[in-house]
Formats: sequence, structure tokens, C-alpha cells
Amino acid sequence: MNKKLNVGIIGLGRIARSGHAPEISAHLDKFNLAACADIEPERLKNLPKEFEKAKKYHSLEEMLENPALDLITICTRHACHVPMALQIMAAGKIAIVEKPVATSVAEMELLRIALKKYPGKLYFRHNRRFEAPFTKARQLIADGLIGDVQYIKLCRDVGYSRRNDWMTMTEFYGGLLTNWGPHLIDQALCLLDSKVVDIWADVRNVISIGDGDDLFKIILKAENGRLADIEVTGANTIRGRQMEIIGSRGTIVYNTGDDKIESRYVDPSIKFKKLSPHPENPPFRYGNFDETLSFVESKFDIPAISMDIYWIHLYNAIVKNVPFPVTFDQAWNVVKIMEDVFKKSGFQPIKKFIPQKINNEFSEVARNKQP
Repeated sequence: MNKKLNVGIIGLGRIARSGHAPEISAHLDKFNLAACADIEPERLKNLPKEFEKAKKYHSLEEMLENPALDLITICTRHACHVPMALQIMAAGKIAIVEKPVATSVAEMELLRIALKKYPGKLYFRHNRRFEAPFTKARQLIADGLIGDVQYIKLCRDVGYSRRNDWMTMTEFYGGLLTNWGPHLIDQALCLLDSKVVDIWADVRNVISIGDGDDLFKIILKAENGRLADIEVTGANTIRGRQMEIIGSRGTIVYNTGDDKIESRYVDPSIKFKKLSPHPENPPFRYGNFDETLSFVESKFDIPAISMDIYWIHLYNAIVKNVPFPVTFDQAWNVVKIMEDVFKKSGFQPIKKFIPQKINNEFSEVARNKQP
């Protein structure tokens, strides 16, 4: 019989109610939503059905006193993620950190120190790593369908909205880069499959009521020559392609909302011959007049993968010691790139953000390591 893990949720906003709670409850053979907490009393009222049996608490500190809890997933505002993760780990429980997993590389280093002291007590929720279209695209690339990957374009149009909640305010580390950036940067790094050696970025506020960004573009160049073009906007009224990947033998595209991935690629039976260019004037047509290529156009079904698969990976890592797909170094790289993007773009409002001061054993160790 499988061991059931008792889960607590800290922060009862939108992502807790529409994401974490229903995903956990989809695997009742593995998890029990046993507790929840929020500092706002009103948020503990009128909770969705998934919280019916959960004990209610008014703070993380109160919830940590529950000896039955195995893990706590953090669904609070961004600046609280690392301080709360450190508290949870120090209490002997497992911390699940929602994105952005940290507001700086310095915070990630605190988590690194904590993880060394409390191994197996920290996991990051880069759940878009497991999106069905992205998973299928990775499989097609691995199968060699489009040859050597050269260019990757990842886009999200989150809907035209003059958004005005705290997530649009840089004093709370808000904006689209800190919200959607971790998802697509993580996906890009998976597809680049090599160290990033150069970054170009533009981050701007177009229509958002808060001073945070609502449109950003990032170009990452990897050591292996691959290029990733990442674009997210809340100011586009017409949705475009979500994914476009160009290889040496073809292209993969995915349009938002489609149930299939499309690809057009050189017929696999064709082997490229070794040819030389002609210095003389060409015939009156464009292209290569020494060969004729044929192409295959295919549509591939997107696998029936639900986003709650994250929790299966998590369970297997905790209970069965299966390596978790999202490593610490991968999460660190995402945070580093976000930090670099803000610097390179010159986006000034983010300077208003002041990280929470963390005073504990881990920050003391980090200070002692400074030269």
C-alpha cells in the first residue's frame, strides 16, 4: 500500500485554489490535503471543496506545529517564498516552492545552504516543464524529426488586460517577467540543452496599471549555437503561435489552443549530398538547382498529460527516491537569467523592490562565506 503524504498549503489565493489544491486532490491515493493557512481571516472562509477536511491556521508558524504534516507548498507573494521555505525546512518538513522560486541568486544561495543541511527537503514547482505540447515537442526533437535544433521561439499572450493587482507592482516583485518568465525560461533552457553564453533583453510596461512589466522579450544564445527567443505580453489583442522550433531538416509549430502539433520536414529517406556552390550566374529560379527535396507535413496528437503530473513526479521523488526532474541547479539558472534580464534591459521600476531581510542560520553562513 502506498504511503500517503499529508500536505499543507500556505497562502490561499488564486494559485492555491485553482492550481495546487485541485492538483493535489487528483491524487488522493498519494496525498492528503491536511492543512491550510493564510494571514487574512477572510481567505480561510468559503474555500473550495478540496479544503473540506483541511485544518485551518492563521500563520505558517501555527501550521508548522502540526506534527502530521509531511510537506508544505508555498503559494504566497513572491518575496515570501524563500523565507518561508527556510522556515519549513528548519522545521523538518518538505518545502515546495512556487515560481518565482527566489527573487535573486543571493536567495538561491541561502536555499543551497539549507538544502545541504536538510537534504531532500526542497522542491521547485516549475510545472510548465510538463506541459503536454512542450513534452511532445521535446520527444519529436529527440527523435531527430527536424534535425539539429537551431532556433527556438516560445511565446505567451496572456490576454490584453490593464491589470491592477499586486502582481503588477514592482515593490512586490511583480510583473510578467517574474510571473511567466520562470516558466518559459525553464522551457528554453531545456531546449537549448547547453550553457547560456549571451543574453539580450527588453522589458517594458505598456498598459499595466502597476509599474511592473507587461511585455518582455529575451534572446538567449547557448554555447552549442542554439538560439532561444522568448516573448510574453499582456498587451497583445491577437494571439499567435505559442511555440516554433526550427531545425536543420524542418520546423515544429504549436498554436495556442490546438490539439495537435504541426511539423513540416525533409523526407527522412533523403540524405543530403555533399555539394559545392556555383560562382557563375544561376538559372532564373531560386534555390538549389542540383537537388530536389520532398517534404512531409504531419500533425501529431498532443499526449493526454495533465498538469497535475507534477505531483506524481514529486511523490515518486519523496517516497520512491526517483530523481526529481527539476534540479536545484536548473532552478538556480532560471533565477540567474531573470536577474540578468532585469539588469541588461535597464528596466528601472524593479529597483523599487526591496527583498525581505532574512535572519537565520543560513543567512549567517552565507555572510561568513563572503570574501
